[in-house]
Amino acid sequence: MKRFITFVIFTLFLYPAVSAQIMRQLNVSVDLKEDSSSNLNISYRFTEEIKKIDFPFRGKISDLNFEKGKCEVKKDTENILHCEPPSPFMVGDITLFVWFKGTGLVERQGNTTHFSFDIPILWKTDRIFVTVKLPDGMFLSDRVLLPISPSGAEKKIEGKNIITSWSFANKNPGDVIPIRIYYESIFPQPQIEYFDYRWLFAPIFILIIGLIIIYKKLPKKTELVLSVLNEGERMIVDIIRKEGKERVDQRKIVSSSGFSKAKVSRIIHSLQSRGVVDVERVGRKNRVSLRKMMLKE
Repeated sequence: MKRFITFVIFTLFLYPAVSAQIMRQLNVSVDLKEDSSSNLNISYRFTEEIKKIDFPFRGKISDLNFEKGKCEVKKDTENILHCEPPSPFMVGDITLFVWFKGTGLVERQGNTTHFSFDIPILWKTDRIFVTVKLPDGMFLSDRVLLPISPSGAEKKIEGKNIITSWSFANKNPGDVIPIRIYYESIFPQPQIEYFDYRWLFAPIFILIIGLIIIYKKLPKKTELVLSVLNEGERMIVDIIRKEGKERVDQRKIVSSSGFSKAKVSRIIHSLQSRGVVDVERVGRKNRVSLRKMMLKE
């Protein structure tokens, strides 16, 4: 990570020299696999002033392929995906396609898997589209408060896969888009024990009792969530909680809160992107309910 930051800082020093270079569009598509590898597809559409593209990649790159240009992997402070247009004399907008297999972006934490990918912005970029496809049978984890960031992601289901996507506009050199996703399997892997721990029953029992006592003194998860919400968001959550586990018509939330339809819509969208509520579209109506983590306590 330090080497990645060093690379971006070095790029910032070059900013006056590359300010005329414009990336029209950057598309990054990641297809996550069960073996913790990733298939990445990147396409660049850039102006003729850009003569080379050096994209730092934290993980290992293999099976590199490209089209309408030429690419190779260079070793510097970290792996660098180095690409150039097919000719330095091309004019107008140029589009270059790259696809490869990457490792080092996924970390397993028990039954939860953490995907982390920092996308550096090295040129003034008009539009950026990022798509991440989870492996078959995986879903966003409810073990963490924010299973996906940055906020504003669109989520859809295709077959057995959840696909998340973001769109950004008008990014400047030195900006970084940090993609983070926590996910887990619908069928968690059982924990395999290789030794007989029955002789540790007494100290483990004591430890569990101690943890229960500590847990009761800690603020509940719901309290932690409410502590980071603003006054309007807490009001909306309280209105929904009064309905128990039933989904609440969004129009009822508008009438109960006294807020405008637009304000309620913005607040619910913010709560949904942060994993606090679920929204179901039924005809022309939106029905809103709290996530499971808010109903357990």
